[in-house]
Amino acid sequence: MTKESYKWIGLFVILTVGTFLFQTHLYVVIYASFFAIFAMSWSFFTSFSGYLNLGHVIFIGIAGYTTAIFNYHLDFPMFLSIPLGIAIGAGGGWLLLNPLHRKITGLSFEMVTFLGILVLSDLVLTSYLRPITGADLGISPIDSLLSSFPLSISLIALLCLSGYFFIWFLNSRYGKVLDFARTNTDLVKTAGLDPHKYSGLCLLYSGIVGAIGGALYIHFSGSAGVSNTFALDFQIHMIVMAIIGGRFSMFGSIFGAYFVILLEELLRGMVTGPIENLVVYSIGFGVYFFSPEGLFPRIASIKKRLTG
Repeated sequence: MTKESYKWIGLFVILTVGTFLFQTHLYVVIYASFFAIFAMSWSFFTSFSGYLNLGHVIFIGIAGYTTAIFNYHLDFPMFLSIPLGIAIGAGGGWLLLNPLHRKITGLSFEMVTFLGILVLSDLVLTSYLRPITGADLGISPIDSLLSSFPLSISLIALLCLSGYFFIWFLNSRYGKVLDFARTNTDLVKTAGLDPHKYSGLCLLYSGIVGAIGGALYIHFSGSAGVSNTFALDFQIHMIVMAIIGGRFSMFGSIFGAYFVILLEELLRGMVTGPIENLVVYSIGFGVYFFSPEGLFPRIASIKKRLTG
């Protein structure tokens, strides 16, 4: 096995041990694992493609609403509705965002993806779709994934396998071309290659992992609504996690998600929701200002210096 394999195996062991240590707070561990999946999958495309995707929740939301609709309205069991949600969420999100990223770049792409989540969130709230989406009430109740050790371990395994695959992709020929395209698109075109082919693959893989997390997250939540699918603060939350941990590192995005969720759990009994968000976002601003690479790479560099 490669050195990279041992790193992800080590992370799996550490998080599994943590699951057993936090038996009384298993819900928090599972919740943090979901957001680690979201933050890492967002960071994978945004950090390494050169496109700032402010609409990653499009994958998550379509997958979530799809599995909820099949489960609630058509009485599909979870083992059927979840794969359908993942397929439609990943495919639908990619078919929407991939043509956009081929046509527009920079601030235009950011604004369009941002507007995309606003349009979709308003769309599911309209009276026309109320019979299907439940509008502001959402779709509830749906079959639920209960807090359990098997679910927690499965999410950790999904997290580590996805992270390992992302690193493999970045180290492959596809990832090297993607890196060249991010810094010099004209050079890649001169070589006779289509840079959008590689960034499109990156977007697709990012969307697949996000859709898997979204479909599972909806059933863990027990309902599908704007707040846990297309909400703007849902998108901002995962971005802040990636920034705090280090968005150019898969391990950093994971670290940021667990850090923020555990911090919010500590603050929950002490301050109100707006103050809780203020603290988290202030930390994100401070980290980005003083240490743009994030906390995890900074901690790793300090450790490296100390150990020589």
